[in-house]
Amino acid sequence: MATETLSLTDLRPRLSAAIDRAHDLFDRFVITRHGRAEAVLLGADDYEGLLETLQILSDRETVQRLLEAEEDFGKGEAINLETLRRDLESGSGD
Repeated sequence: MATETLSLTDLRPRLSAAIDRAHDLFDRFVITRHGRAEAVLLGADDYEGLLETLQILSDRETVQRLLEAEEDFGKGEAINLETLRRDLESGSGD
C-alpha cells in the first residue's frame, strides 16, 4: 500500500492504471489541482473499511470494550482461539 500525490493533469491519462492499483494494491492517490490537495482516490474496499472503522470508533461503548480487551490482553488475561472455540461449543463461554 502506497500513497502517491498526482496533479489532476498527470492523473487523467493514468486514471485506469491508478484505479487498478487502488483496487488491487490498496494504493491511495492524493489528487491536486493548482498545487493544492483536492481529493483522494482509493479502492472501494479500502473506502468501505475506512467507513466501518469510523462507525466503530464513533460508538463509545464499542471503543470502551476494545480498550478493556486490549488491557486484559496486556495483563495476560486473554484466551487463545482454540480455547474460545471449545468454550463456545460446550456452551461454557461465560
